[in-house]
Amino acid sequence: MITDKKIEKLTPKTKRYTVKLGESLFLRVMPSGHKSYVLRYYSGGIVRDITLGTWPHLKVLQAVQAAHHKRAELKIKPSKGLTFMDGFKLWKNKKRGHLVSYDDEVERINKHLVPYLGKLKLEDITAPIALNTLIKLETKLPTLKRCLMRLNEILELSVCAGLINQNPCRKLSRVFALHTPINRPFIPASDLHLLFAELNDKKAPEWFRCYVLFAIYSLLRPVECSSVRWDWIKYDILTIPQELMKKRRPHRVPLCPQVLALLEHTKKLRKKRSIYIWPFGRQGTKINKQYLAKWLNNSSFKGKLCHHGLRATGRTWMRDEGVLREVAEDALAHVSGSQYERAYLRGDYLEQRREVMRKWWLYVYGQYCAVCAPIIPL
Repeated sequence: MITDKKIEKLTPKTKRYTVKLGESLFLRVMPSGHKSYVLRYYSGGIVRDITLGTWPHLKVLQAVQAAHHKRAELKIKPSKGLTFMDGFKLWKNKKRGHLVSYDDEVERINKHLVPYLGKLKLEDITAPIALNTLIKLETKLPTLKRCLMRLNEILELSVCAGLINQNPCRKLSRVFALHTPINRPFIPASDLHLLFAELNDKKAPEWFRCYVLFAIYSLLRPVECSSVRWDWIKYDILTIPQELMKKRRPHRVPLCPQVLALLEHTKKLRKKRSIYIWPFGRQGTKINKQYLAKWLNNSSFKGKLCHHGLRATGRTWMRDEGVLREVAEDALAHVSGSQYERAYLRGDYLEQRREVMRKWWLYVYGQYCAVCAPIIPL
């Protein structure tokens, strides 16, 4: 099917011409540059044209759906119409680059929704059909919740685009049991020596010990921690770009001298150079974001601690140390305060966080040295 970008590039000629869009739908381009959609059909042996709208006021998908409804109204041989996949493609175009978990969400939709709804016409998707599709996930409430949320987003977007008149699934969430979020497992900071003892007992590679130390110190999310690059460090500040952050804003992490020394030490442990601080494999690509989580899942900490839970460990320690709430929240790259407060209260408490992070490192490294040989001198 021709796209809106291709239509935009169509130039007028000395005479009127048409471009076929499929199923008796044409785009008519006039010498003046005026572009309109025309549905052509036969009635009583006469070819008739119905103008459905003009471009760009009517986009291609909207014109295809308008033609589909008009054919049904005129009782002409029905066209295929737009399917759930068309709505899904529209959703992907809108969400790409604006959703941190975009790849995971696309994979989830492809796995749980597309096999059952993909070929259905948008107007044929009803609440009972969606219910029968989602009820298979009733034992996986977090997955069900996200699938239902994305299904509603696709259908609502289709409504806004004029592809369907209403979203029949907007109240479907009332059918299912409420999902009660469960906090990620964590350990108090005073128990970090048990984690380091496990690393020591399992003879974890030295680079991995460094990675664990950095993950605990930086309080970064798994995907942020695994993606850190050397060129993101300037002097003693690590800046994570906004496209990688959950809240789509850059995040600065102050690096105390000991952490800088730790990172330089990890560079010596690698035979091949990489743009990533934590490369993995022969190609030097970044370490998998779930690497630490998988290691923990194969240790005595299974179900007791996860990579993300280490952020809770650090945040709880800061609370116990009396760290100002706003400073502690900024250390975790959280957005705190109301939108009105944030409109007037700028900055990221970088200078205040320097001293907090230095004390946090001394505490963590003190726990490490209790059970492991020091990696770098204090």
